Amino acid sequence: MKKPFFDKPARIFAHRGNSKEYPENTALAFEKAIELRADVIETDAHITKDGYVVIAHDEELSNITDGNGKIGELPLLQIKQLDAGYNFTQDGETYPYRGRGITIMTLEEMLETFPHQRFNVDLKDNNILLAEKFCDVIEKHNAQHRVVGASQHGKNLAYIRKRLPGMATSFGLWGVLGFYFLFRSGLLGLFKQFSGDALQIPEFIGPSHLANGTLVRMAHERGIQVDVWTVNSERDMRRLLDIEVDGIITDDIELLKNVLQDYPLEGE
Repeated sequence: MKKPFFDKPARIFAHRGNSKEYPENTALAFEKAIELRADVIETDAHITKDGYVVIAHDEELSNITDGNGKIGELPLLQIKQLDAGYNFTQDGETYPYRGRGITIMTLEEMLETFPHQRFNVDLKDNNILLAEKFCDVIEKHNAQHRVVGASQHGKNLAYIRKRLPGMATSFGLWGVLGFYFLFRSGLLGLFKQFSGDALQIPEFIGPSHLANGTLVRMAHERGIQVDVWTVNSERDMRRLLDIEVDGIITDDIELLKNVLQDYPLEGE
């Protein structure tokens, strides 16, 4: 059954917002991605020591702020005091967003600040408490229709699907590998229904070509969206669009927008 998230095409996935030009996974990066008319913002979530869901890719705070320690080891109040623009640089020498008051957002702040935007949220922690708190916030803001719940971890996804059956979810790591195994073994034709709504995959894993035209077609026949990450060259974008992938997760929103002009959807 097609989920409400996909009522509108989801083609441009802004990887951590407009992370090419602004500090990743921050309100500023999201605002700039929305200005460029990204369909979906792809982002990530962890849980703090005191049970708040925060928006960040890396668990280690020194990678994304001027602080130290892991998100799961610190309370939200302490995390909020850190500078989330501290490490951003485009040239390796200048840091234009240091001291600008940019902080790590909570999931709740993200949904409140951008009430009309669609998000793809990857739950990074293998922790059922993260899935529970994530669903609490989604329900509170009635955001099931505009968020994809994504995770590598199957137990996170199983919890989301049980609690919020109308919400779109990705395949987890083992779900992706299982789908690809069925495809390569010729057994996929025996299976018509899957729990996930979106295969979110790299084009290749080692020598294995996941995002190939036949697999994409067979996924579509089962009502499954295929999104490919992280694609930043025009040549790669065109190759994937030629086989009719649904969405491309990219750091270069403007490039993808320009390429998509040659791939209009029916009715455009």
